[in-house]
Parts: sequence; C-alpha cells; structure tokens
Amino acid sequence: MAWVTRTDNEDITFKEQILAKVRNALIEKPEAMFKDIDQRSETWVPISEEDGTAITFAQNFKEIGGIFIYLEDENEFADCIRQLAPENGWEPLWCTSPAMQALLTRHGIAYTESIEREPKQKLVSLTDCECLVAQTGSILLSDKLSRTRKAYALPDILLVFATTDQIAGGLKEAFRFVRKHHGNKMPSQLTFVTGPSRTTDIEQTLVIGANGVRQVAVFLVDTE
Repeated sequence: MAWVTRTDNEDITFKEQILAKVRNALIEKPEAMFKDIDQRSETWVPISEEDGTAITFAQNFKEIGGIFIYLEDENEFADCIRQLAPENGWEPLWCTSPAMQALLTRHGIAYTESIEREPKQKLVSLTDCECLVAQTGSILLSDKLSRTRKAYALPDILLVFATTDQIAGGLKEAFRFVRKHHGNKMPSQLTFVTGPSRTTDIEQTLVIGANGVRQVAVFLVDTE
C-alpha cells in the first residue's frame, strides 16, 4: 500500500498528527546532547587510601540511615546480640540462613524460622550477605544465602552479619565477589539494600521506613 501524503489544505486527524511527529522524529535524529561523556572512567569518587573501604562504607551507610556496629570477633558479636535481643523485644530472632543458624547455635542464642509474632511485636531478621559496597553504603544480599527472599523483604528490622574481608570498593568488585563465591551456580536473585525503606508518596514528603524494612543494621566483624 502506497504512503499517502496529504496537502496542507486537507484535514488530518489528531492521531495522524501524532504519528507524523513520531515518524519525523525517527527520521531526523537530534544531535547527541551529551556526546562528550566519558563512559570508561569510574562514576563514583575514588576511595581514599587513608580511609579505606571499611571506613568509607561505614560513613556512607550511616549517612543513609543505617546503623553500623563494629566488632572485633564472633564472640563479641554473640555478646552484642545477647544484649540487644532481650532489651529490644527481638526474641526469638527470625533466621533462615544456614550459616547464621550455625553461628547462633554455637553461642546458644535462640532463633526461629517462623514469622509468627505476638501482636505489635516487630519482626527482626538476621542474615549474612554477599558483600558490602563501600562507595554506595549498600548491602548485597542473595536468596541463596538466606534461602528465601522474604528474609530481607518482610522484616521490620534487618540485621546483617558481615566480615571485613567482604567489603567491595564499588559495584564491579561486588559482582566479582559473587562470581568468585558461587562460580557457575549463581543465586537466582541479587538485591542491593541501601538503608531503610523510604518513600515520597505521602504528600511528597520523604518518609523513612514507611514501607518495608524500617531499620537496617550491619554488624561488621573484624577477620584480620
């Protein structure tokens, strides 16, 4: 079917006007607005050697509302959980990660795989992570470690166990961590958690913890 071109004197429908504009836009490609962008250089500011990845992560994580706790070893982590859990009404902790369940068992700390709670009791999840990302203050989680995505999607409070050898400088390094750890058996889902949930849906005002996880805490255990 031949393409029919109307004269200026003929009436055309609104739909035809839109289609004509789309066609002309495709034919007459505009000059690139950002043609001088360097797509090879790093987007993020390089991490200073003086601060290192651990301090950079701690600073960025706290700036976005995260709670950061540094611990010297696993025993200190267990003592910290023993103190915080009863004081804040977290018992028993919800834990689905085999590695974290083994750790809690070693130190005689109770946990449950059930999400059932008393009325108004907060759901507190403890899980391990793939790594921490220093440049963004993010936590990289996977369903392969926790065995379920619910572990970091449902809780009111998310507690994350990490070690100092799990800190990646940036996103590229974070994905290298995952590939090195899992090889060809990659997790079905990777999730970056960058602080507690936030929304501006309520009167265009930023609200922290309105939907999803309300508080995120990282327990960083020194392995050096």
